[in-house]
Amino acid sequence: MATALDLQHKNTALKKTEDQSSIVSALAEELVNGFENPERASGKCQFDFVSESGERYYLSVCFDPMNFAINYEPLIDKDAHIKMPLKVAEKIVSNIEGVDYRDPDIIGHMEMSGNLHLVNHLAKALVKPSKATQHTLQDATQVPRDAYTRGEILYLDSPTELEVLEAIEQKIPFIIRNPPVSIPHNAWSLNKLKEKYGDVLLRVRSTTEKETVSEFVDKIDSSKQQKASDVIEGHTKVYTEGCSLPWQMIEDFLPHYFTTHDFSAPQIWLGSVPIDAPASSLHRDPLDGFLYQIMGRKKVILFSPDQATYLYPMKAYNNYQPCWVKPESPNFDHFPLFSRAKPIEAILHPGEILVQPAGWFHAVYCLDSPTFSVSYFLQHPVGVTPLNKAN
Repeated sequence: MATALDLQHKNTALKKTEDQSSIVSALAEELVNGFENPERASGKCQFDFVSESGERYYLSVCFDPMNFAINYEPLIDKDAHIKMPLKVAEKIVSNIEGVDYRDPDIIGHMEMSGNLHLVNHLAKALVKPSKATQHTLQDATQVPRDAYTRGEILYLDSPTELEVLEAIEQKIPFIIRNPPVSIPHNAWSLNKLKEKYGDVLLRVRSTTEKETVSEFVDKIDSSKQQKASDVIEGHTKVYTEGCSLPWQMIEDFLPHYFTTHDFSAPQIWLGSVPIDAPASSLHRDPLDGFLYQIMGRKKVILFSPDQATYLYPMKAYNNYQPCWVKPESPNFDHFPLFSRAKPIEAILHPGEILVQPAGWFHAVYCLDSPTFSVSYFLQHPVGVTPLNKAN
């Protein structure tokens, strides 16, 4: 809970009224606790919430490089506008440690307009890490390991499950060549995806916008000239952004390591992304991750966990921790310590799997279009003792 001193320190005015929804108040408090502005941005955003009985609530956020303020009145002038049912706000607040904005039950019921960069900025403040996630990332960051000085990617050709686990235990990223799969990677094409999965629902973007695999593939074909300057993460890229892999596709695209019960729900990364814009911006995951490349090549830039100070990770995160710095266009005025960071670069080819142990930072860039990958995580980090439930 934020104290009165915390709110005053952030120059925040919370103008509460007797009829103010407790859900909106809780969401406002999470914004206060998670907000950062190292890029010194400015903006005004209005949230509209509508209850099932038709009652309407407002939450307005205004900030600049020096100030941050919240109140419960609508804005006359605004840069961005977010509308959602009150029950969606309740779902966000009640699951702040695990909420995923790609969830159709969330993104499918939100309307966003105006400056979408501003929308992203505020959405990234509305998350919070669990104690288990904090423990895992702190362990990766603070415990010295010889693997962090390796400076290059390890390659394993057709490794066994035991060899994969042993490599993860060493806390080094590696690439698997010739993994066991049901269908070879070179058997797939966009046309093959349409032929086999054309009517499968791929993702839900709003209450009115749903896309099948066939519809999304057609969108890829018509957007290959998109420029990096036109890309807004999560909104304008013709890219699935890691939404859930449809259940109908799991058997064909989950390599035969371990069992499906050992992994989190797989995610699909399909689309067309300009080579000078990140397909996935710099971040780190609290679980050991697998990225299986099926079409096109990807460039991955990795940083060892002990370099966290140089990468400016966000204080608000849950399922993964994003960073403020952008490796492809770093602003050294805002992020001067990034000049000390030492990356490892790898090219991931079709038919290969990149494995990055929990806590390793990575940014992903597409070298070819179209691109198609599937990612998934081992449910529990290897070599990390879970937190005592009583903590």
